[in-house]
Amino acid sequence: MYFEFENKKITGILSVLPEKTFYMEDEIEDPNNKKTIRLKKIIGYGARRRTKATTTVSDMLLFGLNKLIDSGRLKKEDIGAIVVVTLSQDHIIPTVSQIIQGELGLGTDVFCIDIPQACSGFTVGLIESFMLLDKIQDGRKVILCTGDNLNRCPFGAGRKLEHPNFGGDIANITVIENSDRAGRIFCSFFNDGSQREALIIRHGGLRSPMTPQMINRETSSLPFSKIDMDGSSVFNFVQKELPPAIEDICKRANISKEDVDWYLFHQPNRYMLEKLSAAMGVPEEKVPMNLTQELGNSNSGTIPAVITTYVSNEFMRQGLKKCILSGFGAGLTWSSIYMEIGDLDFCENIVSDL
Repeated sequence: MYFEFENKKITGILSVLPEKTFYMEDEIEDPNNKKTIRLKKIIGYGARRRTKATTTVSDMLLFGLNKLIDSGRLKKEDIGAIVVVTLSQDHIIPTVSQIIQGELGLGTDVFCIDIPQACSGFTVGLIESFMLLDKIQDGRKVILCTGDNLNRCPFGAGRKLEHPNFGGDIANITVIENSDRAGRIFCSFFNDGSQREALIIRHGGLRSPMTPQMINRETSSLPFSKIDMDGSSVFNFVQKELPPAIEDICKRANISKEDVDWYLFHQPNRYMLEKLSAAMGVPEEKVPMNLTQELGNSNSGTIPAVITTYVSNEFMRQGLKKCILSGFGAGLTWSSIYMEIGDLDFCENIVSDL
């Protein structure tokens, strides 16, 4: 499906990082086994952030939102909607967005919605935010919240995993608003549920509830510590679907691939992004791809984290940049957005004690 929007812009992005840095070698039983060494070489396991065992995504989001509010960069009365994209809900109900609305003491007319998306979460969240802004006529803004706790220790202190966890804990806050001076935005979204087995967390839902044996690690299937992935199928899917999707978005926006300043992609691993940039014929310097080594894979949080970590200075001071944003993975889904981003009010990482 295709979408076009006008008069919408991103005005600020904040990424909230946990204080504790963690390394692959610290969490697995045998860091020298062949499979682990191979995964480290291909995927680029490295440093990541990990929240405390009791910290939730809402804790990190509220930490960041309160920082923005206390500094005057965001006013409570300016918030018209909260969109949260995460797989790490505090509870089944209420939603994380409703928790945030209540904790901030926002008006009861603030629209709240949670979207359980993974790798394409940020682009899906942006599309939802743009659609909401089409209906918000009083000048209020949409707050898009993304991120996950995929690296939060599943077994407690001292417990080791058989295989490394690829996740990194992070939360992001993106402020989006209407603007008469913003350019046109072109979006696409596709999914193929027939390939869902290629990347799946099987246990923890109603189809396969958790058992005492799973929780006690007798079968090593605690949610987020046991993600079943057919790596070859996912890799081939990305290489097949993304290049033509990017070509299509450029054609709809009437630009060439060379016109694009930044390709801001979901960050599964460096190897996949190197091959993707080669298949697309775009220089690697336009494709930031080191996030997995430095912060891990945070699902819906990777694209905003790429922006705040690697291109924040350009987006703050050097005018508007032509950008392609693309999320791809679990679903299987692939989604791309062309828009101009720049002259932001804020674009940074902050570290919490969570």
